[in-house]
Amino acid sequence: MARGRPKGDESTCVLAVRIPLALRDELDRYLDALETRVGLKASRNAVIRQALRQFLAAEQHAGQPRLPSRVEDP
Repeated sequence: MARGRPKGDESTCVLAVRIPLALRDELDRYLDALETRVGLKASRNAVIRQALRQFLAAEQHAGQPRLPSRVEDP
């Protein structure tokens, strides 16, 4: 995964999202594992962008949006 702002002609915007501290800590542990086990240095933003792309692609492939089984409060 590339680090930093995505390069290219694609326009970007900034989205501020609140997440639980436990989820942030889990993300940081994942990033540490990527770096130590795989040798890949990635940012939180890069991982979140990729996860969102995969989620939306899976939803589109499913044909129609599904309601989440549980909605968590911020």
